Amino acid sequence: MARRPVLGQCSCSHNNNGGQRDSSEHSQQKCDIVAALVGAPNSGKTTLFNALTGSSEFVANWPGATVDVKTAYMKTDGSTLCIVDLPGTYSISGSGPEEAVTRGFLLENRPDVIVAIADATILERSLFLPLELLEAFENVVVVLTKADALEEKGLRIDTKGLEKELGAPIILVSALEGQGLDKLIEALKRPKPVNSRKIIEKVLDDLKPYVERLAGLLADKGIEPDKARWLAVKLLEGYDWVPGYLEKLLGPAEARGIVEEAERLRNELVEKGVDPSLEFIRRRYEYASRLYERYVEREAEEASEGISRLDLLFLNPLTGPLVSLGFMLLVFLATYVIATGWPLDVLLERLGFERAAEAVAEYSLSGLVAMVMDTLAGWVEAAIPHPVLARLVGEGVLSSEYGLGLVLTFVPLLAVLMALIAALEDSGLLPRIAAGVDRFFRRFGVSGKAVFPAMVSLGCNVPGVISTRVMDSEQEKKAVAFAIPLIPCSARLAVLLALAHVFFRSPLESALAVFAVYLLSIASFLATLKLATHVEGSEASDIVLELPPLKRPSLRVVWWFVWDKLRHFLVRAGTLIVVASIALWLLANYGPGGYLGDVDGGAAQSYAASVGRLLAPYVELVLGVDYDRAWRIGFGLLGGFIAKEVFLDSIAVVSPIDSAAERAKYATLAAYALEPWQALALMAAVTLYIPCMATLATIYSETRSPRLALSALVYDFALATIVALAIRGLAVVL
Repeated sequence: MARRPVLGQCSCSHNNNGGQRDSSEHSQQKCDIVAALVGAPNSGKTTLFNALTGSSEFVANWPGATVDVKTAYMKTDGSTLCIVDLPGTYSISGSGPEEAVTRGFLLENRPDVIVAIADATILERSLFLPLELLEAFENVVVVLTKADALEEKGLRIDTKGLEKELGAPIILVSALEGQGLDKLIEALKRPKPVNSRKIIEKVLDDLKPYVERLAGLLADKGIEPDKARWLAVKLLEGYDWVPGYLEKLLGPAEARGIVEEAERLRNELVEKGVDPSLEFIRRRYEYASRLYERYVEREAEEASEGISRLDLLFLNPLTGPLVSLGFMLLVFLATYVIATGWPLDVLLERLGFERAAEAVAEYSLSGLVAMVMDTLAGWVEAAIPHPVLARLVGEGVLSSEYGLGLVLTFVPLLAVLMALIAALEDSGLLPRIAAGVDRFFRRFGVSGKAVFPAMVSLGCNVPGVISTRVMDSEQEKKAVAFAIPLIPCSARLAVLLALAHVFFRSPLESALAVFAVYLLSIASFLATLKLATHVEGSEASDIVLELPPLKRPSLRVVWWFVWDKLRHFLVRAGTLIVVASIALWLLANYGPGGYLGDVDGGAAQSYAASVGRLLAPYVELVLGVDYDRAWRIGFGLLGGFIAKEVFLDSIAVVSPIDSAAERAKYATLAAYALEPWQALALMAAVTLYIPCMATLATIYSETRSPRLALSALVYDFALATIVALAIRGLAVVL
């Protein structure tokens, strides 16, 4: 067999089957055999890919979660076997992005073997795609996944009988338990040809003359008979990609004549009351049902009453949104309580248990990571003799406020959140939640899956942006990632509470101010979603087709999901955050006179303060304060770019406060003497003005679009300016 390079990058490491994958994401490997995995969402396709290759790719439970072509390779018996994980799709014939990518890879790259995957637990419904592949290609191996669940469901499959019927290898596997993987690898190494004519004949019947007419025309143009027959069927079905594909094969003039003949034959069938596009699909499903009845033995009927009631609860237009948001609220609270202690620490503090609140925050997972990194920073700083280098490495790189330390404090939050989402996803609950709120989010141009990044962003925008991977289309993903920074995270809540406490006269006024800013932020998020999807020209993806069966989540699948998210965040966004953090540390610790060290008032002489002075006219405009307060607030806005809560620390460092009042609580804030409307404008501006450094880096790393990240920065700044000016204008009028 001819050797060829596999398209796409190989992300490789040691695996559990004696093979290995190169550790470089940019290495191209020569492949003796290329095997492409093709399967519907939730069929177990990516789980099988992970089990074969040792990969940690994202395992998903709904349409479109696998949006890239992922490639890994194995060394087996001296040969290199390349495994390609194609996007999850229910068909290779439609015009959706997943179908187009999968079909394009199969037709243009011509893998040596195609692994057609069907879920063994719902075989009647999942055989459609393998049958469609068997019609088109001769090098197909049919894999029936989730073999470990058959006994529980009282099912037994006659794989030998089914193999004889279809004329293709049928292999029953359990990717989680390793059952059938050796047999599959052997089949991949020695692929056998399949008689595709045999499969097509099962669905032709009275349509055969029409197919043979078009197939004959195509064969006369030099297309091989089996491929010609398959293309003839697709022409009769009326798929819009077929004419363009024929133009590539035959040229525009030759293709036009055949397409016109196909249209004539379609019209002839329609006049007879037969819609060929629906008729072929109906016949494939009928054939799949006959195969199921003949080769699947059911020892007991599945109990579905409880699942049906739960589905009705999620899909009901009244109860669906409430139940879905309730589930997400539980995930949201569990995540932040476990990882950060918030909002439990806030609640305890409000109840007067300040020591308990401090303990909850300090000994949370993120608090422990911060404690370890700060301790390590102190040790390193003490060990390095050069004072400037010591502070740069200790404070600027290792501490929890900057660089690597800052990146690592996100890890517990991401790990807990992704573990909970993975458990919901693998159990089958997550697509039900998305379906429950789909109607609401569809009004703003995206599907209900936008609820996941939106909810988690209330705690932190970074995992919110990462969660946009659940969106079905790239346009929706970019739109949601673009809008996410407008959702106020827990760090901004701390800023809002502090400002409201200091500058409003009563607790009621403070609460109303915070609530108003939150309401404004959520409205801005939804309006921005609508605007972004309109600009992109995209529409909300449909959440269609069957909901996956409910089941107990697999710990292995949860681990794959969590590791995939952490790995990408640490490698991509983490690198950018570390670099930007060091740059900001240098700005805050150096000025025209050199290194500032621990000089009193040194912050006011730094390059960061110079940037604050450049921002002074802007702050004067939107807040109506004098220059002395304006540049100090501008310095705080720059600090807020590092992390939103740093805004408070930054304006405290340069606060216009006299020494006698320095120890009073909130005195550094009170010294700015803002009117309530100015405080409200500042609260809105700080909430909306720009994404923090970590969020901006994550937007870029997730979308690979510098333009989108820059647009988010400019848009949010402009929006914050408009809102702050509107509040100032309203204050003048009133």
